[in-house]
Amino acid sequence: MRYVDGALAVEVTVPPGGSSRVDLVVEPVFDGERLVAPPPTFTGPTGAATAAGARLVREFTRLSSSNFDVTAAWRCAVDDLTVLPLGEPAGPTAPMAGLPIYQEIFGRDTMTASWQALLAGPTMLADSLRLNAQHVGRRVDDRRDEEPGKPLHEARLGPVSVLGLDPFTHYHGDWSTAPDFLVFLGQYLAWTGDLDTVRELLPTAHRALDWLDRYGDLDRDGFLEYHCRARSGLKNQGWKDSDTAVVDEHGQVVLNPIASSELQAYWYAALRHAAVVFAATGRPALGAKLVARARALRRRFHRAYWMPDQGCYAMALGPDGRQVRSVNSNDGHLLTTGIVPTRVAGLVARRLLAPDMFSGWGVRTLSAAHPAYNPFSYHRGSVWPVEAGTIGLGLARYGCWAQLHRLAEGMFAAAALFDEHRLPEVLSGLPRDDAHPHPGVYPDSCSPQAWSASSVVALVQALLALRPAAPLRTIFVDPHLPEWLPDLTLEGVQVGRATVDLTVRRRRGGRTSIRARGDRIAVVRRPTLQATAVTRHRS
Repeated sequence: MRYVDGALAVEVTVPPGGSSRVDLVVEPVFDGERLVAPPPTFTGPTGAATAAGARLVREFTRLSSSNFDVTAAWRCAVDDLTVLPLGEPAGPTAPMAGLPIYQEIFGRDTMTASWQALLAGPTMLADSLRLNAQHVGRRVDDRRDEEPGKPLHEARLGPVSVLGLDPFTHYHGDWSTAPDFLVFLGQYLAWTGDLDTVRELLPTAHRALDWLDRYGDLDRDGFLEYHCRARSGLKNQGWKDSDTAVVDEHGQVVLNPIASSELQAYWYAALRHAAVVFAATGRPALGAKLVARARALRRRFHRAYWMPDQGCYAMALGPDGRQVRSVNSNDGHLLTTGIVPTRVAGLVARRLLAPDMFSGWGVRTLSAAHPAYNPFSYHRGSVWPVEAGTIGLGLARYGCWAQLHRLAEGMFAAAALFDEHRLPEVLSGLPRDDAHPHPGVYPDSCSPQAWSASSVVALVQALLALRPAAPLRTIFVDPHLPEWLPDLTLEGVQVGRATVDLTVRRRRGGRTSIRARGDRIAVVRRPTLQATAVTRHRS
């Protein structure tokens, strides 16, 4: 063994038909002190994170299909989720955001990935909710954008943060995590019927509601609007949190405070899910009040944000209360929450899949026709796989099958171009054409990324239009498989205490058959309620 020209050279003799192994042990030396490496046993790491990953391996649903790309993308996705647990005591299986950059707690990312992956298994979401419950704001601290009841955005352990040069050891600058907690708590109840865990998390749900009411809408105009107080904090504190993410129709960065459209949708869904949670745990009167508030918000939102000339919603309301008229991907989030009236849902879906918005691989964060469009930006024209999962569920909710099939085909085709079918954190917004046969990648993308992996699971759920009702021991489905996906088999789907295998096949004329085997639970074929309304509107 020798070190020559900046490289380590090792001579290895391998006998015919035999093998040879070289073990390299690296030991750092700091200020003359040698730090001894552990024994080279190579038996694999131990600890809470490893044990959490092993639990997910045992739990996760298995998928098979005659479509190789869908099968491979699912297997890669669930495998990635099993290696991303943080191993935190409060919630061991809760995932980090991604590798190599985001090996830390991200409140919304952790919960979003766990929610999108519910078809694979519920443990990750339970742990993510518990982990977030341990990191709720307790005081007003402008340096960290912290307020009582406001959940954590991120907790970095890098040297810059640990030395106090930035506020990110525990930073609360995000407006979406509070409503997300309420939505995902309701989703967890629907999938598991686990009232014990829900009751355990009720105090945090109350604190999140209190924060939304006390701090979320400071001007009392009926909409959530974010602002940043921390000197080194995040300017934008909605889903698109980069500094230049929110631009007006002329390409100018919009000043704070900003009432972004997706935050209103999250709040609407939070009120509805919290209503179910509180009613199920003995407070039906509070649940009824929250439902009434949600209905009022839905009406108020459509009047303020709808752009009839564009067939979609404004990106936000700016500090002057006027519409930020930039066409963007937020509308997919609106569909998922159900805040969009059925009479315009078809218009919204078609606008999302128009050429300036749909790259052929996925939905761009900002229209390619916008003056600020940049296909390699973080949020001004790039394509995020996590949004494909969320948007797919929204399209299925309203029965927009043609748009769902195009979106799903683009994402699975993109996955097939990457090693092991692994979708990175962010794709570019370049169009899918002869000049651009590859989607391209945002330069600093993480891979694997937890919520890129979970988006694959969410897209499969969307294609099945699968809606769990664990307290009723029922699974509602309305599968619509495209021609390129003739069959799907899911083994080990968990709803409540039941575990079932589902086989779906596409028949002649686009009809599908479904077979369920396993524990006793009703599998009911029920069309999405909005699908009929959308069809009637189109006619």
